[in-house]
Order: sequence, then C-alpha cells, then structure tokens
Amino acid sequence: MRLLVLALALGLCACKPRAEAPQEAQPPAAPRQDAVRTQGAAPRSPEAQRLERGRYLVENVLACGACHTERDWTRYGGPVKGAPLSGACQDEQWGLPGRVCSPNITSDPEHGVGKWTDAELLRALREGFGRDGRVLVPMMPYLFYRELSDEDAKAVVAWLRQVPPSSKVVARSSLPEEMMSSLDGLASALPGPVPPPAEDPVSRGRYLTQVAQCAACHAGMDEAGTPFAGGRPMPTPYAPEVASNLTPHAQGLHTLSEEAFIARFTAFRDMAPTPSAKGQVNKLVMPWGFFSGLSQEDLRAMYRYLRTVPAAAPARAAESP
Repeated sequence: MRLLVLALALGLCACKPRAEAPQEAQPPAAPRQDAVRTQGAAPRSPEAQRLERGRYLVENVLACGACHTERDWTRYGGPVKGAPLSGACQDEQWGLPGRVCSPNITSDPEHGVGKWTDAELLRALREGFGRDGRVLVPMMPYLFYRELSDEDAKAVVAWLRQVPPSSKVVARSSLPEEMMSSLDGLASALPGPVPPPAEDPVSRGRYLTQVAQCAACHAGMDEAGTPFAGGRPMPTPYAPEVASNLTPHAQGLHTLSEEAFIARFTAFRDMAPTPSAKGQVNKLVMPWGFFSGLSQEDLRAMYRYLRTVPAAAPARAAESP
C-alpha cells in the first residue's frame, strides 16, 4: 500500500502550484541537441523528428518500460528481460496491498493499444482515464504527465504506434475495493492546450524533472512531502532503498558538481548486472537503466533546475542520487 498511497499523495501534492525558487545565475545553455545536425546531412522530416522525440521520451525521460516491461529483479538494476512495453505486474513484495499490472501498450490490436484512437491514448496519458472511462491507478503517473506539452504527448503516441506488437496477455490489477473507490475524482480533463517549456535550461530542467516524476520518489518524509528532500524508504523484494535528497542541501547536491551528476547516470549505460542480494541496495527502484539514456544536455538542465529549489534537510541520511 505504501507505494500506491505514495504515488497518490505525492502526485496530488506535487501537482499543486507552488512558488518558484529564486533562480541563480546560470551558465550559457549548450546548443540544443535536436538542433545540431551533422554538416552536409539531409534535414529530417517532421514525422521523423516526432518519432525520434517520442522514442526518447518513452525509453528515457518517461521510462515507460520501467513498469510496462518485464524486468529481471534478481539482477542489479533490474534489467529488461521481456518484450518492450508488453506489460508487467508488481505485488506485495513492493509494498503494495495487492497486484498492480501495467498493461501491454505495444501496437498489438488485440492485446495492446493498436485499436485505441489517438484521443484515447492522450486521455489515458495525461488525464488518467482508461479507454472504458475508468480512473487509472496513479502508479500510471498521469498527475505528472499532465505537464507534458501537446507536441511531446503526440510524439509519445506516435512512437507507441510503431512499437512491435506483442500478443502477451497481462492480468488485471487486483486491489482493495476501498482503495479503488478512493481514486474517484483523481482523473480530470486538461483545462486547455499545454505549451512547451521555455528554452532556458532551468525552465526545461523543471519540465523534465516533473514529467520524469523525480519529485514523487524523492519527496521528503515530512507531512507536506517536500519535493526533492528525499529520505523515503522505498520497498523492494530484497531491502528498502532510500530516496536521496536532490536539493542543494549539504546532504543533497550541495557538493556534487554538474559533471559528477551526469556521470552518475551515464555510468549505468554499459553496466554488466550482477545478482541482487538480500539486505543490500540493488538499485531496483530508480530506473537507472532507462535514465542512463538521457542526453547530457537534459541532465545539465535538470541539475541546473535542482540547484534552484530550496535546500531542505532530509529526514534521515540518504544514499547518493
């Protein structure tokens, strides 16, 4: 129940408007990677650019495969072991009061989302309504995806359309009735179009940390769930893993350089997974394997935004991010 309640409570908390922290002077932004082309290369079509953006969002920023793909939890980091986006389930071993299943979202028309319309996919992604109108369990982080710009949301849908179909049948979630009834009213229609973030690194970093749901797991232990303060023990089948402090606090990012922050992500790109072990941190909660593919430009933007949030003391000593 802890993970589900956490997703619900922190989603509601993190989506409330809050005052922006004073911004420090920022180094000049590096050229946008999607604007840099190899000299002499033919420009990509708008369709190709949208697909590439959708792939990057699904596979890295949103880390959809962290829940919608079978993973080998017996290995450090939980590497992927099933067909991408063909669905997977989690149960009591993860602190849940029952079974939560992330469905098959491949292009398969019978067992995936091949027959869904674009409008239905967008509604599920950002508003929290299933195709049948039911409210989705908030482990599908639509409370955070509400901030996805219209163009990014359409890019996600475009990429899902061409994910190789899988005929895998995924069980339905099984949770206490009182919990399901408490979700009523959580999903809601967007009030209007969602524009992209401003081009400056801090604004883009805020956008990325929001849609990547960083504030959900890294919230503080206090009643308000202070964003990025860390300290929450997150259940896993082997041992709880404590979410780190991502604020500029002395026990957070205070002494961590931008380059070191980037290196902690990119180090997972070529890691050979070792067996998970009871009682140790096996890096199963933070989806490092997916986030390791984030571009250096985006990691820099996230770091620069995190340096502007108010420093907050963690409730307990937390591991490094």
